[in-house]
Parts: sequence; structure tokens; C-alpha cells
Amino acid sequence: MREVTRVLGIEASELQERLLADERLLEFAGRVVGAAQDISLIQKRRGLARALAAAIADPAPARLDVWELLQTAIKEIDPPHIRFMHVISSATPLPQPPERPLEGVKYGMLLQDVCKIDPGLELGGHAILQKLLSLGLVESALHGVIYGGTYRPYALSGLGRRLLTLLEEEPPSSS
Repeated sequence: MREVTRVLGIEASELQERLLADERLLEFAGRVVGAAQDISLIQKRRGLARALAAAIADPAPARLDVWELLQTAIKEIDPPHIRFMHVISSATPLPQPPERPLEGVKYGMLLQDVCKIDPGLELGGHAILQKLLSLGLVESALHGVIYGGTYRPYALSGLGRRLLTLLEEEPPSSS
């Protein structure tokens, strides 16, 4: 909660008032706190706090839905998933429709390419990828188009990029 008040620049009493004023936000805060108590990785706890702070700053129902997805994803991933996401974040995602892919541009990254960059991911690469796909953090870079080969390139989804941003942000030093 200290991280939430720091990010929002508010006092604990104001945080309490905001949470008590919105039942759905209060429920979300309870899930965040419950998840945070079972997480030892500080990077994930800070990410959860930032997700809660963003939800409090703009509690529109559609935005809260996205923050709930991110909270679930943060809770479900482990350091190998985060490493995988860091590696694949350098892949070029397909442009969002209605734009078209450019000829000669390699979009996405193959699983074998991710494992070449970080060999420690090789043994569990398929399982890591499947978890990230199931959480919507990684997506096919082909947007459903299958070409001749059997290998499919992947890239971070918009949700995955948002989650990685939450995990990468560092609080300012208290000097």
C-alpha cells in the first residue's frame, strides 16, 4: 500500500476513502493484496502495486477489466516467464490493422531464437511460451496467417508490453 500511495502521491487516508467509495475497486485491491502476500519477487509486488494505483487513478470499468487481467498475469508468472518476455520484447510486432505488414521485415521471434538468446530457457521453453500465450501476454506475430513452415513467430501482445512496463519501472531513490 505504501507503493500505491507513493505512485499516486496521496495519503493512506485518501487511499482508504477511494477504495471504500468503489466496491469493485475495493474487491480488486483485496485480490492484489492477497496475491502480493504470496509473492516473494519484489518486481512482481511492485508491478501489482502499480496496477492497483493505475486502477485507482482511473477506475473506469473497462480499464479495471484490463488491470484485473494484468493482476492475474503477474500472479501467475515466474522469473523464467519474465526473462522470456524480456528476450521476445526485442521482436518486431505486426502493425495493428488496418496497417499492412511490410515486405522483407521479420515480424516476431521463433521459440528457438528466444532459446538461442537465453539458453537457460530451452528446457522449459514450450511450457513458458504456452503459459504466456494462455495469459494473453504473447501472441502469434502472424495474426492467424499461417505460411508454409511449421514454426510460428511470436511477439509480445499489447497486454504483455504493458505488463513488462509495470515490472520494469523502478521507484525513484529516496535520497
